[in-house]
Amino acid sequence: MSTAALPNSSSHLLIDLMVMAMRASVMGCKFGLALFIARYLDLSSLGLYGLAAGAIAAVPIVVNLGMNHLLMRDAVTASTSNMIDSMRHYWFFVAFAYTALLTIATLVTILFGTTPLWVIIVAVIMFEHVGNDIFYLLSSLQRHVWANAIGFIRGAAWILVYVPLAVCDASFRSLPYLFGFWLVGGVASVGLFAFLSRSWPWLTSFSRPFRLSVITDAIRRSYLMLLSDLGFITSQYIDRYLITLFLGLKVAGIYFLFWTVGSSATTFLALVLQQKQRPSLISTYRTSGLSAHRQLAWRFLQKSALATVVLSTAVGFAFQVLLPWIAQPALVTQWSTFWLIVAGLAVRYMADFGALALFTAHLDRMTTVTNLASVGVLVLAQLALLPIAGLHGAGAAILVASLIMALWRYWLLFGFPVSSVYSRRADA
Repeated sequence: MSTAALPNSSSHLLIDLMVMAMRASVMGCKFGLALFIARYLDLSSLGLYGLAAGAIAAVPIVVNLGMNHLLMRDAVTASTSNMIDSMRHYWFFVAFAYTALLTIATLVTILFGTTPLWVIIVAVIMFEHVGNDIFYLLSSLQRHVWANAIGFIRGAAWILVYVPLAVCDASFRSLPYLFGFWLVGGVASVGLFAFLSRSWPWLTSFSRPFRLSVITDAIRRSYLMLLSDLGFITSQYIDRYLITLFLGLKVAGIYFLFWTVGSSATTFLALVLQQKQRPSLISTYRTSGLSAHRQLAWRFLQKSALATVVLSTAVGFAFQVLLPWIAQPALVTQWSTFWLIVAGLAVRYMADFGALALFTAHLDRMTTVTNLASVGVLVLAQLALLPIAGLHGAGAAILVASLIMALWRYWLLFGFPVSSVYSRRADA
């Protein structure tokens, strides 16, 4: 069966509702998990969970060396056989890298008697890496039902099992159990992808000799994407490490809870909007040219801005209603900080849309420059404001840095004549 085949359905509306429900479930479960940790464990455990979650997001960026973005962008217009051949070479490289990391983590655990939690976390990172690849691959192929079903297993189903179990049985209320269930969810999601894509010509592709040149060529072409990704992911997660350094693990737990609430809205929007915006922008640029891409990006920008304001506000008020249930007095004293962080993350989402628009127009160099610059702007803002304003300074730093980056990216997208902007695109 061709990858172009979609499940038969008599109602597109029903499919859209199913996809929306799965996306909302992922957002709600991540939201609920953070509340569970704050309520049934403690804020320090939440801070440690936040640091581990940052590593789970950052390590795949280093491992994939920027190759995944180019592969997913090429998948929009590539033939099935070429797409699968590229992916099997790339995933062979990924498997080799994580085998080495798991071996190192296991040896350190055995030789130094450290907690096996880190071995579990490395395994979670591996399956999150592959799971994200699968999600973006299927999204690029516009297989949104598949992508979201797999994303639901990885991002929500295991939480729906773990949290009720841990509420009923206190022996499950620990980070090793939590990450263990997360690992099971990741394994199950990859297994579901293997089942759904069983008719794809994987065996034909794997029967051919492995060509190292495919990997080396992809790495050569993707160095800009690696730098861009490193800049992007660092700007997303470095603040929690700086807060831990300056204010301690407990305060970092408060920040991570507020960050989780605020980012749940923008994460949902990324799944609802950007999942469809990304391939549409890529296709428009390739088939209709520069002006059409900019016009479409402007329409998407307006839609994204309105949705961001509405959903971020709704999520913020929902958290305010749930706050007494968490029973953590330290959270109440930081209420104004919460809204500052929510506002900062909303503006950051709009800045991230600017990066998406630059990338889909093949402005890889400008995407990289702005992503790297965003790290410097955020770090400078955090270092300036954290020591004097605490968590308020952290929220203000996100807001200021994100506003600067959003204005810069939109200036690059819409402020120059089209010909002068797009003539600087990368050759990738």
